[in-house]
Amino acid sequence: MSSLLPLLDDDAPAPGRRERGIARKRRSRLPVFVGWGVVVAIVLLGVAVILLALDARTAYAELRAAMPQVSELKAQVLAGDNEAAAATSAELQEHTNKARDALHGPHWALAGIIPGIGPNVDAAQTAAVVVDDLATDVLPDLVSVTDAVSPAALAPVDGRIDLVPFTTAAPTVIAANEAVFAATERLGTIEWDAIHERLRTPLAELEAELGDVAALTETAARAVQLIPPMLGADEPRQYLLMVQNNAEPRSTGGLTGAFVLLRAEAGAISLVDQGPAGFLGSYTEPVLELTDAEVALFGDQIGRYPGNITATPDFPRSAELASAMWRTTHGSELDGVVSIDPVALGSMLAATGPVTLPTGQVLTAANAAQTMLNTVYLEIPDPAMQDAFFQVAAATIFSEVMAGAGNPAAAVGALTLAADDGRLMVWPARPEEQALLAASTLTGELRGRDGDAPVIGVYLNDLSAAKMAYYQRMDVDVTARACHADGSQDLTVTVTVASEAPENSADLPVALAGNGEVVAPGDMRSHLLVYAPEGGRITAVRAADGTRQPVLPHVHDELVVAAREVILSPGDVSVAEYDIVATAETPLPAATRVTPGPGSGKFAVSATPCAG
Repeated sequence: MSSLLPLLDDDAPAPGRRERGIARKRRSRLPVFVGWGVVVAIVLLGVAVILLALDARTAYAELRAAMPQVSELKAQVLAGDNEAAAATSAELQEHTNKARDALHGPHWALAGIIPGIGPNVDAAQTAAVVVDDLATDVLPDLVSVTDAVSPAALAPVDGRIDLVPFTTAAPTVIAANEAVFAATERLGTIEWDAIHERLRTPLAELEAELGDVAALTETAARAVQLIPPMLGADEPRQYLLMVQNNAEPRSTGGLTGAFVLLRAEAGAISLVDQGPAGFLGSYTEPVLELTDAEVALFGDQIGRYPGNITATPDFPRSAELASAMWRTTHGSELDGVVSIDPVALGSMLAATGPVTLPTGQVLTAANAAQTMLNTVYLEIPDPAMQDAFFQVAAATIFSEVMAGAGNPAAAVGALTLAADDGRLMVWPARPEEQALLAASTLTGELRGRDGDAPVIGVYLNDLSAAKMAYYQRMDVDVTARACHADGSQDLTVTVTVASEAPENSADLPVALAGNGEVVAPGDMRSHLLVYAPEGGRITAVRAADGTRQPVLPHVHDELVVAAREVILSPGDVSVAEYDIVATAETPLPAATRVTPGPGSGKFAVSATPCAG
């Protein structure tokens, strides 16, 4: 053993000169081998770097080419252009496949373990996989069922909506939505703080695009699960449609002056009965137990008089009250409550075309809102006849829509815009259907937060016992004065309420100007409510000249509310500024929900968010 391993044997004799020479020669080859190894390593590293650079450039180019196609595909799907959507989907797959392939391989695996570089590699690979999976496995299936879930599919033919396409497409749409949700969550695992700024920008764009796709698939998934049962696919349903009169504002629209009972069975919707506010009765005691905040803000009439149930900005609560009133008066249960206003009804006429009422009057998209909210009170002095006109107008427009007159798909589009404006709201009585609808604007729910964004509420309740608010204007401006690192914001909400009533308002018919018992004929008296966002507070309220304004502070559904009364004569303007602190993890722009006004743009919102 010692002769074989002399260098390890302590007893071995010292090598001779010749042996030392041989040892030196053998040892002298090691630096040569090391040198060549270093050269080879440098060459391999250089090749790897070149490959990484080339692949990264390819992936970047392919992903950048794919991004606009995602937006294009979304637009084509919404437009119902299936042929173009299929072609775009195929092109999108080519780009995403190439990007995914370019970002995988042994050289990328090695790069992924290098400190400082690894998170960037992981982020790029995650993005490529997410986009490719969606382009290959999800979007083609979604395109294939576009017809079934497009707005045009809701267009009635001879009074009936075909429910079969919705039930057939349901499994595909639900699976697509789940896949998009999973992709969104996977993209959320990226370590944003650890990736390079140049990579962060395109990834943020991808995240935004994916968010838009997720909103689309979520809406489609809700639709295929809600529409068939709510339209009576399994059993007949009955709904109460209430028309809010914006000429006498309430928080979610206006006085509920007309009610229509609808029946839905196997996709066919028919008008069963209708009546004025008295259709739901009137009560000496609230039909449901009211909270202290509800009584303080809206009085107990919210639970006693059908015309006041919409004084609360929480439409589900209004619907519960309406349902309880119906049950008490008629002895049956409602499957849901739907609300719409004359402005939305008028917008539907742009799709259906003009309608002629039994009275001979012609309603068009241009005159419907003005006729129902103003002209009727100028020309028809009898309140009972006014109610009758209101009911006939609503029923006639409904019948035209259900008959498929004009462009039914455009009518569905008009209803979609009405929902976005808060002019169309739906409350299903079944809890499971409420849960599916919860994230939709259709709920009209009082909320102080929408996702991560704070929500400010500004609502008007008319106290004039008149219809002068047709001439009312309200402008709400939300300005972020300071935006803090913790996501909180200091906001100033400026609310301007004005009367554009004619100078001779006192001479207008009593039904319009009022009888003078509450305010002088032609004047307006409003209860203005400003809600702080969830977790926020209102720190000051002042007039335009800086003087503090008297307000009554409340807490309604855990949201801080400032309530004040505004009285206006023709030509008067009231301006008040509200300082609000909004708490949030991220300084997203505040969303603002306001009472829908008596015409498009008459109650307007503007905003100046945090800079940067």
